[in-house]
Order: sequence, then C-alpha cells, then structure tokens
Amino acid sequence: MEPSNRSLTSHRQMDHERLVLIGLGSGTLCYLLAGLLTPRAGSIQEHDLWLTQRLGFILVPALALGLGWLQRSWRRALIGGVFGLLIGWFCHRLCESTFQPILPALPILLGGVFAAFCGSQRADWLQGLGARLAKGLLVGFVIGVVYIALLSLGSLLFWPRAGDLDYTAAYIRMTWRAGPLAFSLVGALLFPSIRWAAALTQRP
Repeated sequence: MEPSNRSLTSHRQMDHERLVLIGLGSGTLCYLLAGLLTPRAGSIQEHDLWLTQRLGFILVPALALGLGWLQRSWRRALIGGVFGLLIGWFCHRLCESTFQPILPALPILLGGVFAAFCGSQRADWLQGLGARLAKGLLVGFVIGVVYIALLSLGSLLFWPRAGDLDYTAAYIRMTWRAGPLAFSLVGALLFPSIRWAAALTQRP
C-alpha cells in the first residue's frame, strides 16, 4: 500500500541542534522522574536494579512518543507509547537476570532497538526492517557504553566527601549528582540517533 501524500510530507523538519537540546532536557527529566520513583535501597545492587527498571518504563515510551511527535502523528505516538510500556515491562523482568556491570545500559539498548523497529510512516514497515534494527542495536549499544563510562567518571568527580555516610548512602548521593548530567548527555545523543536509526531522515 502506497503511503499517502500527507505522510510523505508530515515529518517535522527539525535541525540537529534543536533536537539535541530536546534530548538534553528529556534525558534529564527521565532520570529525575525515575530517581524520584526509586525506593530507598539497602544496597548498591538493589538501587541500580530498581533505578534501571524505572528508567526502562520511562525512557522507552518517551522515545516512542518522541518519534510520533516527529512524524506529526499522535496515533503513532500513543500506540508506540503503549508498546513502549510493554518493552519497559520486559526490561523490568530482564533486569533481574542481567549482569550487573551492563545493567544501566539495558534501557538505552532496548529503547534504540524499539525505536528503530517502529520505523517511519513514509515507507512500508517491512521495507528496510533489518537495516533499521541493526542501526537501532548499534545506537543503543554505543550510547549505552557511553552512559556507563559517564557514570564511572561521575563516581570519581561527584563522590561525597562527607565521612559520616556509609558506602551505599554515598553511592546513592553520587548518582543523584552524576546521573542527571550523564543521562542528559545520553538524551542529547539518543534522540538525534534514533531519528537516523528509524529512517526518519530519509527523503521519500
């Protein structure tokens, strides 16, 4: 079935710099919301698990809504948001058996693949599906590794100097300092990258 004329011209023509700024703000909001919804943990492992599970529930639907908005389609945004919640639930379950050092990157990896899976309304969904999934996997993997590196750097720069905190409390305080900054940079990289992975930059 051929796409309609409206779908061929309905994508928002947004410059890269503005999309980066939107990603910065969105990444910060996603992390802060996930952090506020994370209960007080008794260990670092619990904190990372619970925080990552909530990031999965928030980030993936946010990417789906963003893709729908870029395509001027609230229908695609809402449908993508619903399926994004299902991917978030899958992330929630997968986190429980994921190797701890790569745990923080899991929502980013799943988000990149899911966004590429959604694709563009300009073309038939099956057209270029394999290439989109490969690009989404690449985007999610690379930016996930960047996020882990930023968190590691943040642990060196933002570790509390107060000596009255136990190790877990000091770690959680560090994540509140380094996490929003790291995830804002993730958003700045992720939002323009998924537009490329989902083939929204291709001309009809």
